[in-house]
Amino acid sequence: MKFSLRFIATNCNRQIIQHLHIMATNKKTTPRAKVSIARLDSADAGLKNCTVRVRMYRHGLGDCFLLSFPRKKKDPFHMLIDFGALNRDSKHMLQFAEEIERATKRSGQAKSRLDLVVATHEHKDHLSGFNQAREVFDRMDIGGVWMGWTEDPEDKEAQRLSAARGEAVSHLRAALDTPLGLAAAQGDGPLANVSHIMELSDGDDAIGKRTIAEALEYLRQRGEKAGHIKYFEPGTGPLTLDGVEGVKVYVLGPPRGDLLLASHVTKKAQEEEIVYHLRHANDASLAANRAALPAAPGSFSSSETDKFHPFTREHRIKRGEIWWDAIESYIGKTYDKSGKEWRRIDEDWLGAFDQLALKLADDTNNTSLVLAFEIVKTREVLLFVGDAQVGNWQSWANVEFKLAGSDENLSAHDLLRRTVFYKVGHHASHNATLKKGGLELMKSPKLVAFVPLDKATAAKQGKKDPETQKPRGWQMPAKALYTALKQCTADRIVISDASEPLSPAAKAAGVRAEPTYCEFKL
Repeated sequence: MKFSLRFIATNCNRQIIQHLHIMATNKKTTPRAKVSIARLDSADAGLKNCTVRVRMYRHGLGDCFLLSFPRKKKDPFHMLIDFGALNRDSKHMLQFAEEIERATKRSGQAKSRLDLVVATHEHKDHLSGFNQAREVFDRMDIGGVWMGWTEDPEDKEAQRLSAARGEAVSHLRAALDTPLGLAAAQGDGPLANVSHIMELSDGDDAIGKRTIAEALEYLRQRGEKAGHIKYFEPGTGPLTLDGVEGVKVYVLGPPRGDLLLASHVTKKAQEEEIVYHLRHANDASLAANRAALPAAPGSFSSSETDKFHPFTREHRIKRGEIWWDAIESYIGKTYDKSGKEWRRIDEDWLGAFDQLALKLADDTNNTSLVLAFEIVKTREVLLFVGDAQVGNWQSWANVEFKLAGSDENLSAHDLLRRTVFYKVGHHASHNATLKKGGLELMKSPKLVAFVPLDKATAAKQGKKDPETQKPRGWQMPAKALYTALKQCTADRIVISDASEPLSPAAKAAGVRAEPTYCEFKL
C-alpha cells in the first residue's frame, strides 16, 4: 500500500491522493494535505476572483501592509508598504517578517519575492523592521523600491531638506546627551517629549543601534541592486505593475515647496475647520528658540556655554563669593517668593526643544509618499497616505494626471471621491487626516478604513503626568476623527490592535481578521 501511494503521488492529482489516503487510514485529513494548504495559502490561495488583496499586519504601533495582485500564468505581484513599529524587539519583528516571507513564496522556487517595497518616509514606526529583521529580507528577492522625491540623493531640494533635518537632529541629540536627557529617557523633565519623538528616527534595540536612516539606505541599496529604484514626484502616473492587468497607480505626494512640506495647522485652518483637531506652531518664534538651544543647561562644556552667557567671566559671581549672600537674599524675596511662580521662566524656555522635535516629526511625516491604486474595471480606488499631514493633503488640490487619449486631466480629488479603501494616516492621530479636501471627499457608500494602531503602546508614550507619574499617552485614535471615520464608513473601520474585534459592518464588507493580520479584497 505504501508503494502504491508513493507511485500515485508522482502521477496523480492531489484530490486522488487525499481520497486514497483517507481510504487507507480512515482519517479525514493528513499531514500532507495540511502542508499543501499552507503552501497554497502562502502563494496564490484566496486571490481568485479578486483584483487585489490587502493585509494589514497586527504587529504593533506601526505600518506594515502587503498588497497582492493576481497575475495570469504567473505568481502574484506582491508589494510591501512599510514595515516598522515602536517598542517592539527584533524577535517580535522577525516573526512577522517570516510570515511575510511565507506569504510571498513563489511556486517552485526556494526564495520568496517582494516585487516592490515602498518606503513612505523615514520614521521608526514605518521602517524599523528592515533593520530588526534584515536577515529575513536578505534572503528574499526584492524586485524594486519606491520612495518619494525627498529621498533622492541627486535632488538639490532633497539635499537641502536632508541637511536641515540633520542639523535639527544634531541639536536634539546633543540635548539628550545631558543629565536632562537621562531624565527624559525615564519620561521626566522638560525634554521628555523630545526623547519620545526622537525615538522615531533613532536606533533600534538588539540590532547594533542602527538608525532609521540606515534602514532607508538598506532599501535604497536593494533597489539599486535590482536595477529598479524610483523617486516619485506628485502628479506621476498612471503607473502600471509588471504583469498586473486592470490596476493603475497614481502618486499624490510628497509635495514640492517648503510651504507645503512644512505646513502645519494654523489658526486660520482651525477657524475654517480644515482638520479634525489642531495644533498651532509659530515658526518665527521657533526659529529664534532654535538659535538659543545650545545654551540649555548642561548641554555643552563650560567653554562652549560661555558663548551664550550675557556676562564675561570677570563679571560673574559664583556661589559663596562676596556679595552672594545679598544676591541670594534678593532672589528669595523676589524670584523665589511664594505666589510668584507664574512670573518665573525656569526651564520653560526648553519647550523650544519640544517645538523643534515636533516640527521635525511633522515635516518628516509630510514627506510621505502617497499612492492611489485604481481598479480600472470598477473605477474604485485604494488610498495609502503614509503619515501625510496638512501640507501634503492640501497640495493634492493642485495635483493632476495626464491621461492618454483624453483632453481632460484626472484630478487627485477625483481619486479621493472614488476611494473605497483608506489607509488612515498616522495611526488616526489628530493631525494627519484632512477634513476639507480630505475625508469629506470620500463619499463612497462602500468606504472601508484600516487603522494601523496598537492602543496599549500609544498609551505608554509621552511625558509623565506629575501627579500620577504615568505617561500621558498619545490619543490614538483622535476622538473627533474616529467619530468621523465611523460615520463615513458606516462603522466599516478596522483597527489592527489585536484586542479590537471586527464590527458586523466590517465583516459584511468582507474584512477577515486573523491573529496576525486583517485582510480586505477587491
